[in-house]
Amino acid sequence: MSNIKLTKIEVANYRSCVSTEFEPNDGLTALIGPNGSGKTNILSAFQLLASMPYAMRSNIYRRQTEDPFSSACSIKVKFLWCGKPIYYEASINLVNNERNEDEIISANEKWMLFSITGSKKKLPLSIEYFGPEYSMSPRSKRNHGVAEYIANYYGDEGIAENVMVALSDVLKFIKNVTYYSASIFTNPSSCPISFEVESERGARRGISITGHKKFLYDLYSSYKSASEEYEQFLDLVGPEGVNLIDGIAFQEIETSSSSYKVSVGGRITTKEKKNNLIIPNFLISENALSPSQLSEGTFRTLALVFYLITDKGSLMLIEEPEVCVHHGLLSSIIELIKMYSKDKQIIISTHSDQILDSLDLESLFKVSRGVAGTTVQNVRRSLSSDDLKALKDYLRDEGGLGEYWKHGEL
Repeated sequence: MSNIKLTKIEVANYRSCVSTEFEPNDGLTALIGPNGSGKTNILSAFQLLASMPYAMRSNIYRRQTEDPFSSACSIKVKFLWCGKPIYYEASINLVNNERNEDEIISANEKWMLFSITGSKKKLPLSIEYFGPEYSMSPRSKRNHGVAEYIANYYGDEGIAENVMVALSDVLKFIKNVTYYSASIFTNPSSCPISFEVESERGARRGISITGHKKFLYDLYSSYKSASEEYEQFLDLVGPEGVNLIDGIAFQEIETSSSSYKVSVGGRITTKEKKNNLIIPNFLISENALSPSQLSEGTFRTLALVFYLITDKGSLMLIEEPEVCVHHGLLSSIIELIKMYSKDKQIIISTHSDQILDSLDLESLFKVSRGVAGTTVQNVRRSLSSDDLKALKDYLRDEGGLGEYWKHGEL
């Protein structure tokens, strides 16, 4: 497991999360609840946290930006870094853009670092200032300013380095939070059947960094690096695994393009650039299919399994892994999720009684929505002693958690 975990998040005035507290497990957490209860909004709050390192670029304090359509919300997060609690809070102004995405226009960020500094003073500093470019190198003037600011703020030069190291780890954790929504890999018919990369560096050309296209590029990159994870992926989705496909082939065709430069005096110089056109094909029953010819369930499952294996982050969010997936295949997917949750925190939302049947009670969190907005409760801890006994008797003698949930007993 990572040396850092997210142990609590509090969200206020964000969508249906009027005042929502959530303490996810170290391993697997499953959010269950009816439509409209706020499961997706909770996962979106984690996305909001993940966007914070990129949101504030101009100032160590709050950027003063006004927007008549902005709304104010706040998040508070507790991390455990090497067993030490670190608290982060941010008051945020955001707008919802034309793509229905949250766009942060201003924020006020603070840290409570008593376990490291011995001081109860909150450090007002943007999270972006703890990236690798701010390492403790004395040659970095920009970094020296941040370290000097921390030392002056606490009145102790020895504190700055410890703070920089701890919050650099927090930043890395936050930047690597990944989210796989129920809709991100829908409609594979819109997926490109080819893409270009630069021959020398393998950099993508004209390819989106999200969704279907990113999956194809990441899959190709993993294939080219001959990584152990890629071989493991093929084993899992191939005939010896869940038998989703027989294999994957990448056809590479070298292409070239020319660029022209006009110098003073009208002299024209040309530069030829070589590229590779990549054509991925998925092999199924002796047929070679383009990505756009795959079924939605097959495409979604391939992408989810690939990222479960290759994702290096410490927190993964998965919305409704059961969508478009056959129940036999779903059993394999949930077992895979459970296996990888031993090495990272994984939070899923689900409506599937089949998934619930394969989970233990400690993993389940019930999401509800009332007059006070969205609330989250661990199912086991929310039950009275009599209700818990009744549930244990039911699980022992009659059925699984999914059936219990389906009948409204939770």
